[in-house]
Amino acid sequence: MTESEFINLCEEKLEELSEKLEQKDVNSKLDIEYLDGILEIEILENAKKFIINRNSGNQKIWYSSPFSGADYFAYDELKKAWLNDQKIELSVKLFSELHKIL
Repeated sequence: MTESEFINLCEEKLEELSEKLEQKDVNSKLDIEYLDGILEIEILENAKKFIINRNSGNQKIWYSSPFSGADYFAYDELKKAWLNDQKIELSVKLFSELHKIL
């Protein structure tokens, strides 16, 4: 995949995550900021942060969680999804970690 294609796929995914988080955060428990390939999600009650951003060098999305630590997600062209080494989709992992808060 070209760098341009990678960046476009990342932007789509990170913007989608940002929008879904905003919709699900009906009680305003999160501070969500997305800018230039970096999605920061802060849990307001304890100041813990998730950082999700593109890593162009290895064409993966880097995921940093205050609960599970670091992870990487590569784009699977057959499944049209961002999957980690355990084949867990990025959205599934993020929302499962945030389910108690949201």
